[in-house]
Amino acid sequence: MSDVWERRWVAFGTSVILMLWAGGLLLSHGACNGPRKPMETPASSSTRALREDPPSSKEGLAPVTRRQLNVTEGQLVALAEDGTRFAIDGPRQRAVVPESTGDEAELRFTWLGVTDPVVPLASGQQREQVGLKLRARDGCNVIYAMWRIAPSAGIVVNYKRNPDDHESAECGNTGYTTVRPRFMEPLDRLVPGEPHVLRARIDADVLTVYADGQRVWEGVLPADALTLEGPAGMRTDNARVRFELRVPQAAGPTSRR
Repeated sequence: MSDVWERRWVAFGTSVILMLWAGGLLLSHGACNGPRKPMETPASSSTRALREDPPSSKEGLAPVTRRQLNVTEGQLVALAEDGTRFAIDGPRQRAVVPESTGDEAELRFTWLGVTDPVVPLASGQQREQVGLKLRARDGCNVIYAMWRIAPSAGIVVNYKRNPDDHESAECGNTGYTTVRPRFMEPLDRLVPGEPHVLRARIDADVLTVYADGQRVWEGVLPADALTLEGPAGMRTDNARVRFELRVPQAAGPTSRR
């Protein structure tokens, strides 16, 4: 009898093991047939950055048409039927959006390389850069957030203040002050043909700059800079670009003039 019971216990144990194994297979099959997340492939730092957005504007940003742009220096060529994409091939470009507030703007651009010819700045320095104007009263009173391409890559923020002057011919390159950041991230050198996004916003006395969706510069504006009043705009120096400029949707005649 002991042999019989031993054989029964062995059969029972084997059955239990088989049942547990079968249950495990069923659970595994159910998990495999459940909702699946798409496989993520590694992305470059620039791709990841473009997927991230800075804090939203209260009004949202809308692309600017040619009719809305006041070109104060250089020439623009419209690229899109709706007139919101433009080309710049000349060495100096300046433009503002008179019917806009001046605390926020975004420039979506593709840099194609250096212009021919290359024109030095009024200071005599040679630079390649693309950037935004904030609170741009005129050519002598304005805040700049520039994406410097050459001679070195990075974000540079400065403001130009000449209360008694209004034309660039009057103030020249005087009145510039560079704002020191309290936070800054280094930037890689631009590669011709790659799209980028530059965005700048003033909140109270803090100016924050985003490059491709990532916060890369932040600093406190001095009291002199905060007295500036004017609309938003853009600027290039010795840079061939294709771009779209965006300003807050609810923009009306600016109160900062």
